[in-house]
Amino acid sequence: MADSTHDSSVRDVNGSLIAPAGGEDARLQFLLPLNNLLQLLTNCAWYIGTPFIPLYLVSHGASVGAVGAVAGLSGIVPFAVALHVGGLVDERGPTIVLVGSVLLFGVGAAILTAFHGIAEVTTAYTLLTLANIGLAVASQAVVASASTPVTRIRNYGYYAVSYSAGAVVGPVIGGFLATRLGYPAAFSAMALLMLPSLLVASMVRIARVSDHRSIALNAVHTVVGTILRERGVGTILFVSGIMNCAQALQSTFYPLYLSNVGLTATSIGLAIAVISLASMPARMLLASAVSQFGQTGALVGAMILSAVAFALTPFARQFWLLLGVSVLMGASLGFTQPLSMSLLAELVVQQFWGTAFGIRQSVQRLASIISPFAFGVVSTARGVESAFYLGTVVLLGAAGIVTRVSLCQSPQFVRRSKQTR
Repeated sequence: MADSTHDSSVRDVNGSLIAPAGGEDARLQFLLPLNNLLQLLTNCAWYIGTPFIPLYLVSHGASVGAVGAVAGLSGIVPFAVALHVGGLVDERGPTIVLVGSVLLFGVGAAILTAFHGIAEVTTAYTLLTLANIGLAVASQAVVASASTPVTRIRNYGYYAVSYSAGAVVGPVIGGFLATRLGYPAAFSAMALLMLPSLLVASMVRIARVSDHRSIALNAVHTVVGTILRERGVGTILFVSGIMNCAQALQSTFYPLYLSNVGLTATSIGLAIAVISLASMPARMLLASAVSQFGQTGALVGAMILSAVAFALTPFARQFWLLLGVSVLMGASLGFTQPLSMSLLAELVVQQFWGTAFGIRQSVQRLASIISPFAFGVVSTARGVESAFYLGTVVLLGAAGIVTRVSLCQSPQFVRRSKQTR
């Protein structure tokens, strides 16, 4: 085993493994498992604590509107820097971003453990979200670099399964700790998980995701227009933003709704875990779904499924019915996230992958800023159930827009338009 590893790996002057940029070959096989393991650990940490931040704030007297404001404000700084995080990945490689993100995550979790004021929690949540962006952009670029066009969708599916696995285990652990020892114990567990995460992040060595010349970090904004003009990129970014609105509703207001109907922290953790558990088979079946329904069909179907889940939520008040709603939420997110990553890597040239994923994160952060405020205002005025009705309307409208755009861009539509001129 040791001999085969030695033969198939490249080492730098310090003896650390380095993956060559480019296609998928024997030298890259170790890279994807390490990258997926890092996602499992960090996403487990994320879900140990973040689903309980809204409940933590409410337990200290915060209103539903204040919770929405915290979620929105914590996305402003990550939105501002997401593009440059992608540029840093292009210029310096993913490793430095992964290691820095893990350290930042640990600091945010430590602040949550020690403080409970709204200002401190907002700061901690901002650091956690910023770290999450770095982990997402860098790890997605690693998958793109270690894949061929044939294996890209499959590899993104496995990548998504790994962080879904972390999101299954995390809420269960967090719910148990919150119930038995209090919310600070869950936040402490988040910080402790950064120790093995730091070790794994330092092992994911890939110098750069492309052999081609990349844009300088201070000029990364100059390629945004080039990337956005690529056909189909706008649609992918639109879907990513809309589904992040859905995820914001799910992550911030779904735990509040579950608490309102009388579920304990342990039961809430189980309901959140089921979302991620349901996403895993969806992600493993991603390539088959795209083959059968097409890329647009899979995306639109996932948005409609998410809308159905939100429409049913206010009518589900028993634990087992809520688990069914969680399954629908997970299945919808299971398709859209890895598919949008894969399509973006397919549409953008290799040397701009990091920047493209940074743009995607910027769009998602913008959605994370706006949507919690909107859902919070509606919840304050009409009750938390009304936020799910609003989410249903947004998703159904977005599905209609994507369908219309797809039809307008189809070759048959273009030919008919030319014939009528």
